[in-house]
Amino acid sequence: MDPRLEKETPIMKPYEWMVEYTPQTNWIEGHGKFIWLAEVFGMLGGGLYLVSLYFNSLAGLFAGWLTIVALKGGFHLVHLGQPSRFWRLFLNPKTSWLSRGLVFVALFTLFGALHLISTLLWPGTGWETLFKVLAAILALLVAAYSGFVMNYVNGIPFWNSALLPLLFTVFGILGGLAVIMLIGLWGPIDLTTVLRFAPVFLLASVSLTALYLWSATYMGPAAKRSVKELLQGGLAIPLWLGVGLCGAVFPAGSSLYMVLADAPSPPLLVITAIAMLIGLFSFNYCLLKCALYRPLIPTTT
Repeated sequence: MDPRLEKETPIMKPYEWMVEYTPQTNWIEGHGKFIWLAEVFGMLGGGLYLVSLYFNSLAGLFAGWLTIVALKGGFHLVHLGQPSRFWRLFLNPKTSWLSRGLVFVALFTLFGALHLISTLLWPGTGWETLFKVLAAILALLVAAYSGFVMNYVNGIPFWNSALLPLLFTVFGILGGLAVIMLIGLWGPIDLTTVLRFAPVFLLASVSLTALYLWSATYMGPAAKRSVKELLQGGLAIPLWLGVGLCGAVFPAGSSLYMVLADAPSPPLLVITAIAMLIGLFSFNYCLLKCALYRPLIPTTT
């Protein structure tokens, strides 16, 4: 057993894990925080790349590509006990979402780089269009990938929802809009259009999150307990303040204010973008932190 997991996993009584709801810790506590960061930067990088394609921002495209390659890939490598053996993950793409995710990142690294090069050297050609389409598809897969991985973990009912990949994509696009706001302060980006998109995706994220939590209450006692921990327990603060207030309410209000005033304010734009990024990090943190494994031997009353 990896000695890091022994330090990260809380000490439990003998057989307690069989009859009690056990918190998931390997992806969010101790060394597992690198998994959390890798997931967040995968969402952010994929969403930023897609948003940058729409706004035709070369700086945004490069930032999205670099976020996935350097930050998502880097944190995954740091988390591995033996990074030199990561290539073995390529061997099971038919059965393993971990293998598929590594393939997505590797292909995006290649075609994203080819898209950037073709944009600079051969703009408007068929090669640029081909690489743009391939890079966009792969960026979408990278953004949604963590949702597929979590959905595949059968022992955690709270994650067994088809909404997870869609949620990860929407939150990734929100993160991309936040970074584009910052890039637009120095580049030729229509910030008014960015501000008009933000409330739409913020409303979509709130609606999907509410639907996800509501549907989770019907996924069994373990998932229902996870929802209660989010809404009323120890994770209520990061959910309501981090995801709700910072990640949704404030950015929606400030975006609508600047659109109606027809005067994007640089200081308010920076604060809005930071708030949206806080919401992105908080969302993923809450999903990983509140997850509970179902007991192998259900208790009886």
